[in-house]
Amino acid sequence: MTSFPLETLGHIVQAIGWMFLPLTLVPFLCLVFTKSKLVLDFQFTLTQLIDGFNTFIGEWVKWLLVAMVISVAFGVIALSIFGQSATKYDESATYFHALVILLGSAATLLAGQHVRVDIFHSKMNTKNKAFVDFIGFYALLVPFCLTLIWNAQSFVGLAWISLEGSAESDGIRGVFILKTCVSVFAVTLIAQGLSIAGRAALLLTGKQQPPLPEHISALFEQDHLEAKL
Repeated sequence: MTSFPLETLGHIVQAIGWMFLPLTLVPFLCLVFTKSKLVLDFQFTLTQLIDGFNTFIGEWVKWLLVAMVISVAFGVIALSIFGQSATKYDESATYFHALVILLGSAATLLAGQHVRVDIFHSKMNTKNKAFVDFIGFYALLVPFCLTLIWNAQSFVGLAWISLEGSAESDGIRGVFILKTCVSVFAVTLIAQGLSIAGRAALLLTGKQQPPLPEHISALFEQDHLEAKL
């Protein structure tokens, strides 16, 4: 595949990305312009769209776990009973595993099922938790995701130019897809962080937060339970 169309497409996607980057400032604007109905309504709608999209992706991606289990089981049975092995089946488990992590991380963040490394957050009150999530978005998540996107440009571009595949001749010819998902991971994660920071900003300003998708536990649920006790 020639590099010219891919370079052009890459520049277009990059330009779109820079155009949408200012959206990360919306939660901050909610704290500055607490009485601006336009800003608050925009954050409300933006949060709903991001949560809905990432939840939809997460609901579909979770079925790859089933495919991964079947792939591993088939490979083990074929090798241990029939003495046969197939590179594609062996590699498919790696593909399924990687796709679940890269495409499902945003939904995991929304559901609060990610691993927190701090020991203080769970003991904080509602507003302090919201403040930590707000600061964490700008101080940690945004720099990490932007660095990842920036550094991924070169190896993703090269992977697409050569349509990079497995090092094995009979392997899956889809390494370029996995590498692309690294950038998708960063984009969806920063979008979900934007949504959570927006919820935190709305909470800190005393405004109503948009409803969470079905089956997603409410943010700061522990505080509500403590309040009932």
